[in-house]
Amino acid sequence: MFTIRFQGLRIAVSLSAARELAREEKTMYDVLEILDVGYNAPRKRKEGTLEKWLDKRDKTYNAVIARDYDDFMKEEVWVLIHFGKFTKHK
Repeated sequence: MFTIRFQGLRIAVSLSAARELAREEKTMYDVLEILDVGYNAPRKRKEGTLEKWLDKRDKTYNAVIARDYDDFMKEEVWVLIHFGKFTKHK
């Protein structure tokens, strides 16, 4: 059930990020691909937060994860806090 992991930590999904994934018809495997294959976003995020981008055709997909602690499972996790796509302008 909790098999999606990045850097050894499970990835949990926030409610807003789950809605964004559903809107784009993407799964957590797509998020994992962005995190594994994608590149760091050019903007800075606070410590403990990662933003990765992945270019596919004319779109760029981005995923933002933040490190957190899951009290229920008693473990450190990454929380997907944002998923989106945009078109790069030339």
